[in-house]
Amino acid sequence: MQKKQLSYIPPQLGYFLEYRFWENALDLLEYQLSLKPDNKHFNTLSMFYYERLNNTDKQKLRDPKYFEQRVANNLLYGLRQEFAIHSYPIPKSNLGLRKYRFFTYPIRITYYAIGLYLLQLSQELVQQYYKSHERIHADYGGNLLFDEKTGKLQLNYNSVWYKEHYRRFRSKVRKTVQDVGNKVVIHIDIQNYFEEISIPILLGFLTEYVKPSIQKEMKFDPITRGQIASFFEFISNDRTGIPQTDNDVISSFLGHLYLVFGDLFLDQEVNRDSQIIREHTIIRYVDDMYIMLDFHNNISWADQQIYISSLASRISDCLYQRLGLRLNTKTRLFWLDKQNDIAELLKNLKKVSPGYEVKDDDNKSDPNDKLELIFRQLEKLKRSTLDPTFNERGDLEDEILKEVYDKSVAQLMNRKGNKERIRQIFDDFNYDLIIAQPREILIVLLVDPAAMTAFQHFLSQKNRLTSRDVYLILNFLCQTGFNSPQLVKLLQSSISMQHVMHIFECQQISMKYPGYFELCEKQILKLADASNVIEQIRLRVQCERKSDYSVALNHLLNEIHVICHRLDNRVINEKSYDANHVSQFLSTQRVPHETCIKIRNLFDRRNKNPVSHADPIAWPVSHDEYIDYHHHVGVCLGHIL
Repeated sequence: MQKKQLSYIPPQLGYFLEYRFWENALDLLEYQLSLKPDNKHFNTLSMFYYERLNNTDKQKLRDPKYFEQRVANNLLYGLRQEFAIHSYPIPKSNLGLRKYRFFTYPIRITYYAIGLYLLQLSQELVQQYYKSHERIHADYGGNLLFDEKTGKLQLNYNSVWYKEHYRRFRSKVRKTVQDVGNKVVIHIDIQNYFEEISIPILLGFLTEYVKPSIQKEMKFDPITRGQIASFFEFISNDRTGIPQTDNDVISSFLGHLYLVFGDLFLDQEVNRDSQIIREHTIIRYVDDMYIMLDFHNNISWADQQIYISSLASRISDCLYQRLGLRLNTKTRLFWLDKQNDIAELLKNLKKVSPGYEVKDDDNKSDPNDKLELIFRQLEKLKRSTLDPTFNERGDLEDEILKEVYDKSVAQLMNRKGNKERIRQIFDDFNYDLIIAQPREILIVLLVDPAAMTAFQHFLSQKNRLTSRDVYLILNFLCQTGFNSPQLVKLLQSSISMQHVMHIFECQQISMKYPGYFELCEKQILKLADASNVIEQIRLRVQCERKSDYSVALNHLLNEIHVICHRLDNRVINEKSYDANHVSQFLSTQRVPHETCIKIRNLFDRRNKNPVSHADPIAWPVSHDEYIDYHHHVGVCLGHIL
């Protein structure tokens, strides 16, 4: 492609994102995959997909040229197949739904790389300042760190596996509860936490608190902040929040980092009341936060109640005003001089968050006793009916079923007598109730071949799949290695899963036809150094995602306009290169007349677009009209590239 001097070079991800972050991101995901054979936590949809991908394709991502030509230059925004993101719903209790994201391999690596950049940027602040405060204890299910000497990401079991961190969190809460007295515990429950995180707010805090020398060294400036914010808008479809997807240690880290500042604000808030509070502790796991308060002995019961009411309001205001977070009705208060409150707090602590397979570390029972409790839970579930509030969990105790991850319990389940007990439990069982705790219940059910066959048949009979049906099928396939073509086909019939399953079944990264119109890789890479074209692509795609077709049309025109100017051998100043020049150039490239006329009309339509001109007869661009112009731009590019 002919290169012409640019009057303006737009900012790109490569301005701040070095190849080493990309390489470390690849290492991180591959390390997670290496743990999958021996750890059922990694038996998830995304991990099976990444594992099944063509190794030659994955290896291509390690070529620095791949990073430069697709990621560093922002071209990824236009490659809708290669860098695809699809959403699918995961059921919560009481008919609630959580939006999960499915990332293709290249976009997951991009997300990891940007997350690792933010990790290194904040590492000195978190490790040297934040963690020096003995009143604050926080974990997030990982311990990602860069080696200060080598600059390499440190990877080991505890850096990506949450169990030890989650155990430590619960142990600290329990230890505090044991020291009863003139204390109260506030359990903070944040509404839709991951969806409400604001990346611009996070970037603002990092600007304010990270050392200027570190910001300078890592180019953390307005350009970088703008590029990071734009990327998160892209992956969240112009909404707030950070993505939730399976085995995503980067989202866990970012969720933790956001509340690092919340911890500091709340710590400062309580410090103002040293005449009332003798000491306090904040214990947190991502967004699961407990604030322990110890009153001075001279503070009366009545004054304690007045203070707590005031503090709770201040906490709510602080989290909302500083971080944009709202508390929900699950936020609770526990007085440690009341046995009922202590019991409720410990029970609340046992309600393990979805996706965390943590057995009760304080349970030193014999494995046979643990297995008996598991059987009783399942028999209890079998006798239950659908709760009027649509809460299939009923009074199911989370931690009892978590004991299936105890190796000694798992071995016992395979004994002849216990396998027969499992068969009896699941004989004439309402399989819809498995949604109460799918992964753990299925681990038990799959011990018996007859129960497995019956459950698989139950799933195969589903015809109008709900999100709960999809979730049951996904859990079954993840525990059985996706060995049921019938159930895979059934998932493909689901509107919410058809795009995901199409990608899953391909087992290749869409490099040959990455999704920039219908062009092949060779054609698209001719634009790899066309930064002004790529910037128009990025802006266009963001407008398309917002259904803002009037603005998207402007960027679409700019895109084809600049490409034509770059390819045209005539020496014409960029500012003078108009619609007539474009038409003349296209006629030399044997572009079909219908498309030539459409591109010519695109210039005229732009002039009657209210975004461009305050013309009294201007009118907005409709979806169908935009799609028609978009199609012809694609046809045009197919000829001229």
